[in-house]
Amino acid sequence: MEINTPNRKKIELRDVILGGQDGLVNVLGLSLGLFAAHTTGRIIIIAALAAGFSEAFSMGAVAYTSASADKNRLSEKTPILFDAVVVGVAALIGAVIPIIPLLFLSETPAIIAAIIIGAIVLYSFGISKAKTVGGSAWRSGVQILLIGLISAFAGFLIGWILGVA
Repeated sequence: MEINTPNRKKIELRDVILGGQDGLVNVLGLSLGLFAAHTTGRIIIIAALAAGFSEAFSMGAVAYTSASADKNRLSEKTPILFDAVVVGVAALIGAVIPIIPLLFLSETPAIIAAIIIGAIVLYSFGISKAKTVGGSAWRSGVQILLIGLISAFAGFLIGWILGVA
């Protein structure tokens, strides 16, 4: 799936999924780990924002440097910088998603809401992918959902194991 911008550059779904899924899963995993270690909501928010912004810049930079290393892509004259910005912005948006419930709810309901909202977004990425490349929307949605949630719950396990002292 491509979205044309006013200057005719295309936003590729792969860049949105790459950044969005990574930002969401990393910040959700961090938030779950800190929650499991009995950290306060304020600290979780600060850490999640710091990680989210760092992740967004890093993802954009990695997208740029990895695309720059691909000689075939350079010969196609694709808008590498534009694609890198899309990855970075998508990562930032994904990173903000698990933080939003923490701004309005106490820790436990906020974490539950973040998991549910994150799961919906991850599943939606899978559906979008299937609509673009074909295949079962249900299967693709479940695939990205499971990959994302298992990855995020790794953060919970680390926080739970190390937070029990």
